[in-house]
Amino acid sequence: MSGLKTIRRRIVSVRNTKQITRAMKLVSAAKLRRAQDAAVNGRAFVQHLSRIMSTILGDLPADFSHPLLEQRSTVRSRCIVVIAGERGLCGAYNSNVTKAVLAELAQKSADGGAIETDVIALGRRSVSSGRRLGWTVVQAYEGLAEDASRWPASAIAAHVIDGFTTKRYDEVVLIYTEFVSAMSQRVARETLLPLSARALSGTAEVSGTPGLTKYSPGPVATFDLLLAMLINSKLLQAGMESQASEHAERLSAMDAA
Repeated sequence: MSGLKTIRRRIVSVRNTKQITRAMKLVSAAKLRRAQDAAVNGRAFVQHLSRIMSTILGDLPADFSHPLLEQRSTVRSRCIVVIAGERGLCGAYNSNVTKAVLAELAQKSADGGAIETDVIALGRRSVSSGRRLGWTVVQAYEGLAEDASRWPASAIAAHVIDGFTTKRYDEVVLIYTEFVSAMSQRVARETLLPLSARALSGTAEVSGTPGLTKYSPGPVATFDLLLAMLINSKLLQAGMESQASEHAERLSAMDAA
């Protein structure tokens, strides 16, 4: 009889688990649609901003230079911005991001020395991983809003821009999960700073004819303003990509469960 009771309890437990996973799957499916739309629309904005900057590049002086475009010969210090999830039960989503950060931390500078690294962690899972693994977490953001546009991207952008221009950081790296489709996501590693003028001009076709566009207060000041806007937009876009990826992976995990 005791064996029969155990089996019955097991059946009830499995049924309850099935109901929970089905509910989580339905919630993730609804959230995925909204997050996917946000990620796709965000890409269009970043591409349009890049197109504008490509046009301005043609009107800048030949000797133009900018602190955020400065390429350092040797990277001895850097900041890594990491985006992971608030919760688990989403397959390998969080662990893949952690593995990417660990691989980044294992790298050495060009002269073979260690690279001093600060970490800005977004998402409860990235914060807990950083504390558990001994990362130097200088900023931690937990309890993030469902809407990634409400994330503290401007504060993070200000921190990394100040750190790079004052030479506290030789490089700023962004690690997040790029949304490819509902069935495919991949961890992305992007160099946020320094920005490359060649990379900017290659992000989109140059529209318009150099010299025919008028700027107020001028092309240099306009380009400077748009550089800061681009960094902020890239952070927001990474957040939207990550959220769409998290919901997609949780949907797949709950379906498998």
